[in-house]
Amino acid sequence: MKKIFLILILIFTFSFNAFSQASSLENVRIRIFSDKNIEEVLFIPSFGSYFLETEKGEKVKLNRTSKVKITDLDGQVEIKINDTIFQKTKKITLTASGLKSFFQIKPIKPQIAERRYEDCLEISSKNKSLFIINVVKTDNYIAGVVQSETWGATTNVDFFKIQAICCRNYLMNNLEKHASEGYNLCDGVHCQAYKTRANKKEVTEGAYKSKGEVIVDSENKIIETLFHSNSGGVTVNAKDVWGKEVPYLVSVEDSFSVGCKNYQWEKYIKLKDWLNYFRHKGINTKDKEIEDALLNFSQENGRKTDILGIPLKTVREDFGLKSTYFNVQKWGSEVKLTGKGYGHGVGMSQKGAIKMCEEGYEYWEVIEHYFKGVKVIKQ
Repeated sequence: MKKIFLILILIFTFSFNAFSQASSLENVRIRIFSDKNIEEVLFIPSFGSYFLETEKGEKVKLNRTSKVKITDLDGQVEIKINDTIFQKTKKITLTASGLKSFFQIKPIKPQIAERRYEDCLEISSKNKSLFIINVVKTDNYIAGVVQSETWGATTNVDFFKIQAICCRNYLMNNLEKHASEGYNLCDGVHCQAYKTRANKKEVTEGAYKSKGEVIVDSENKIIETLFHSNSGGVTVNAKDVWGKEVPYLVSVEDSFSVGCKNYQWEKYIKLKDWLNYFRHKGINTKDKEIEDALLNFSQENGRKTDILGIPLKTVREDFGLKSTYFNVQKWGSEVKLTGKGYGHGVGMSQKGAIKMCEEGYEYWEVIEHYFKGVKVIKQ
């Protein structure tokens, strides 16, 4: 009896450790404008007030009439409030005074479109440019990611809920991605696109309805929630793309993506460029049987992983194709590629997920369709 009790305690401890971080993570540190060398920005509170504080302890309250210009001085930042120099320091923090405060930030050098974010901001000088960190509540960050990555595709609340859960999974699996640089994630597709605060009703409703939810596998581990635009009618095994077998990332039939946006595509490539490409890969293109195979390649009877030993993933990348799911035929002095789907094809098809939601499937049914052997856990 004692042994059984001990085992139950160990199982509970393992499960708790797997999810406790997800439920207790209040704020995350996100580097914004991470792909730009920003020399000067303008900060303006949009709603609520902010406190600007230097590392020396000087503090001033800002409101919606405050225009704060922050300039990099190679190791320091200069602060001007309404065109009056306030201070020069190594680092400043801009702290929201209310729960719903948000601000706009506009790079001046170089000129880049303004963005709006929630919660707090840290700005310092690093490598002759401004190093800008949004210290944001986790739920606000996830909602912002969902709007940045999917707004315009649909207004379906359940789909935004699914995307929010996928974003939360990614966050929890990648919290330490940029830890050595002083933040968790950046705002680009290298991590997750994060270009705005969420201000669309359907996005915020879906995101906040998913609060605390994550997707786990049979061992209660938070899964990698990969997704793409359109599967073309069948998703791809992770092993066929990246060489690693993942139990929940296996190929599934996906009739929901058929006929949706990005379902079909065409591309024309010069015949000589197509054959020369494979010749440079070591293929004897002068052999008639080999040439015939290259000019009549077909996946009508099922998805393939290579063409004459060359991975389709590589072909897709080298020719800038929308997917690896295509057929080839000679077309005069060109070859015509007729393809299906958009993206790597692994995991969830966003277009298929939208269709399932519109047809009345529960959000967890959509998740379990694309990710096999998983379940949704609410913290």
